[in-house]
Amino acid sequence: MTKYSASVTVKLRGGPFDGKSAVAYGAVVGSLIDVNHTNYRVTKVDTIPGWTELIASATFEEKKPLKLKRLQVDPQLGAKPQ
Repeated sequence: MTKYSASVTVKLRGGPFDGKSAVAYGAVVGSLIDVNHTNYRVTKVDTIPGWTELIASATFEEKKPLKLKRLQVDPQLGAKPQ
């Protein structure tokens, strides 16, 4: 896997920004980018022959809800996970 240290123009597929473009710094295939609090997974990064610019594609990914652990409080020992 190669990490690019340049700005990459990313074409977004699916989700609220379908068909739009975004710019990501150092995009890598498989990495997750955040576009206005929306997740997109980079699927392809290509070079343009004769240009120094990189282009990429990314697909929409639903954010997974956070699971919170309940704490049981013991007055003598303090909080501990259930």
